[in-house]
Amino acid sequence: MKTKINKTLDREELAEVLEEIAANFRSGKFKLEGRSWQIPAAFDVRLKHKEKKGRIATRIEWHWSTLDEYDSAAREEVVRWQESFDSVKKRLARSLKEMNRSTKNGQVPEGDLVQAFVADSNAMAAAADPDWQEAMDEYLDHLKNLESAVASNNLEVVAHELRDLATRMKNCHREFK
Repeated sequence: MKTKINKTLDREELAEVLEEIAANFRSGKFKLEGRSWQIPAAFDVRLKHKEKKGRIATRIEWHWSTLDEYDSAAREEVVRWQESFDSVKKRLARSLKEMNRSTKNGQVPEGDLVQAFVADSNAMAAAADPDWQEAMDEYLDHLKNLESAVASNNLEVVAHELRDLATRMKNCHREFK
């Protein structure tokens, strides 16, 4: 579920949007796509203002769990997905670290390790939110390049693709967290 505004607003229009959000917080209910979510008394917030190179940018981010408001079947499904997704991410991180260790030791990573990484990457892609598709496509392109480099025993290209995959993973985490 998401609502996104990506257009030019005049300051009065923006003030109205922000006042509507403020009214939601004051009421303790956050309205999103026809549903009202309970707002907890305290939750994580990140607010950042900066002026850089002649412009001001502001980022506001907050989050809290809504799982308590799901029925038990839907809650179990989300928890299962989160646990599965988290375990795949952890396996990917371990495999990437191990493959990097191999290349630093002057060796192309073992085929079994690479295949496990590929399988976990494909599982991640299958579970990915549709909003992540473009980033996942880029990641999967680097994954194919890695497989080709491993198959041709090209250590330099393997190391390069591992760096690209690590960068893509970090960027995804930053963008879609």
